[in-house]
Amino acid sequence: MREAARRETTMAMSEEVHEGSCCCGRVRFRMQGPFGTFSHCHCTDCRKSHGAAFATYIGVGRARFGFLQGEGEVGSFTTATGTRRGFCRNCGSSLTGTVASEPDMIYIAAGTLDTPLRLKPEYHIFIRSQVPWLDLQDGLPQHREFAE
Repeated sequence: MREAARRETTMAMSEEVHEGSCCCGRVRFRMQGPFGTFSHCHCTDCRKSHGAAFATYIGVGRARFGFLQGEGEVGSFTTATGTRRGFCRNCGSSLTGTVASEPDMIYIAAGTLDTPLRLKPEYHIFIRSQVPWLDLQDGLPQHREFAE
């Protein structure tokens, strides 16, 4: 019975639809599960692009993501490590990240979601770049680089 309930919850979450937006509201998007990895990234690029100790991203297949408005307002920047970051040209909100090694996935900055997400982050990555003043005590697995 417990396994059946877990499967039912997982299926419901896999079909969830979520919407998000940038800080100024010019860019709006929608995504639908199933979702990929949901993690906190401590790499230098994420820290600098978000101006925070780490960035939290959730992956979704490109075919299950779309802009509702303002796609033309989205600028992009490719980092030295090859990650392409999407942001609102007007307010600067970090919106998306894509990597060449996963062409069918897009990673959404979880803080831009306007609808509640029932999933929770799975782990921390790039702990080797973690800021020294952050004391992680959430019990999530920590990986020096990418999760295995």
